[in-house]
Amino acid sequence: MYHDDEQLDTQVKEIEKLLDTIRDEDYWQNLRENWRRPGWTTPAERLLVAGHLNALKGSLEHIRQHQEILLAGCRAVGEKG
Repeated sequence: MYHDDEQLDTQVKEIEKLLDTIRDEDYWQNLRENWRRPGWTTPAERLLVAGHLNALKGSLEHIRQHQEILLAGCRAVGEKG
């Protein structure tokens, strides 16, 4: 059976690039500066942003779980017993 390791490597590289954009410190600093501007914000806006931050954190925690399962599955392939 043909194994396309290059395709898997490409997928990992694409994920790494995406993670780099998520880790962009300038983005997060800019985000924090925005809610410190005068006139920002109403309780409803704060609730909306807090909800999005909670959802984003949950998504990232879920991704981390997928990452652990992926590695464990890769390690388990070919193990005896």
